[in-house]
Amino acid sequence: MGTRKPDEDVWWVGMRWVEAAQMQADRFEETFYAWHRALLDAKTRANLQADTEHAELWRDSYGARPPYDPERPIHVPSHALRMQVSSEAAFLLVAARNVMRAQDRLPADVRTSMGDQEAVKALRDIFEHYDEVDGRSFRTLAAGFPNVNAEAFAYTNNEIWLGGLEGVPLSRVRAWLYRIRVALVAALPAARVEVPHDLLASTVEGDDELAWPPERVHYGCWIPHVDEPEWPRRGAPPGVAELMAERFRLLRARDIVD
Repeated sequence: MGTRKPDEDVWWVGMRWVEAAQMQADRFEETFYAWHRALLDAKTRANLQADTEHAELWRDSYGARPPYDPERPIHVPSHALRMQVSSEAAFLLVAARNVMRAQDRLPADVRTSMGDQEAVKALRDIFEHYDEVDGRSFRTLAAGFPNVNAEAFAYTNNEIWLGGLEGVPLSRVRAWLYRIRVALVAALPAARVEVPHDLLASTVEGDDELAWPPERVHYGCWIPHVDEPEWPRRGAPPGVAELMAERFRLLRARDIVD
């Protein structure tokens, strides 16, 4: 076994992996819903091929919209999109597992955990050892979580699940990432490591204080990508952030495991 890095070094890298996991949660969710939207469009296209008045009315209604209007059933459930769903999930599990390494090194008084995190570890190991049929990771998952399907994703009205409906909900992962980030931010200053309070601030000293140009783009390269002409010019209506936070809180309150 190699020499262990100092705790504070592991915590700092853990912060990076928290950001990576949050990014991957967004990427996985975006791709998952894009896939299911494309499946629905394919079903709609098939249904509207019928030689009926009802189908003709719907075709005329969709046809009145401009080409490539997102409301038209134009999205295709491609092989590439289906592959990306699995890939984004695998990258999310890898990032979450690396966050757990930093979590394990935190002091007991600030250390947190995620419900069924052993299932996340097993799912990550299965994705890594995809060339094995019945390796240790499969046996671990089967013994501890027999109803979790490593190759399944599921969704309800409000939730996406890794490993099927008996697996791990995405909101549980997000809530845990928030808690572990709070714990890391609390631990690092105690070890005399400065933590940037705004991760979108410039890393170049004095850059954000410069007066020109007045408009700046502070960002991370997450999806969806928004072209410059489509940048939002106004903020969300008042109260939207509070409503979204309340919706997430109610969703988490129903998770009896975590």
